[in-house]
Amino acid sequence: MSRLRTRAALLLPALALLLGGSALAQTRDVKLSGMGIRKCSEWQQWKEARNSESRAMALEWTQGFIAGHNVYARTGSGAASPVVANVNVLIPLLDSYCQKNPEDRILSGVVEITKSLGGAKVNLAPKAAPTPNQPNQQNPRPEQKGRLDS
Repeated sequence: MSRLRTRAALLLPALALLLGGSALAQTRDVKLSGMGIRKCSEWQQWKEARNSESRAMALEWTQGFIAGHNVYARTGSGAASPVVANVNVLIPLLDSYCQKNPEDRILSGVVEITKSLGGAKVNLAPKAAPTPNQPNQQNPRPEQKGRLDS
């Protein structure tokens, strides 16, 4: 039962990131936690130290992210193929990505791997805050309340 809870805990942040069209994600920035925020250099250190537990946790997080991607790809507006990748595929791909990009987050590598396996493009760039010249249309300034533009 605890393994199921661990998987759920790892999957929820990935789903929150991917489901950017939800009302929650539109009202505030999405925060991400879990093994995906660790740097690729750590992934490489775990490999060299033969730290299979940390690598296994990162792979569980990765598979949860991919599962979230598949839910998003099925319900999203763009047509993307579901991605199926077991650890025998993921390990060498993540090893290669992290060796070339040690300062990147594991998340960035997983996004690239998912995309390379036919998945949807995931935009990781934070949304820009509205500028004073572009007021937020959902929250009009007090002097504009009750006024309709025509």
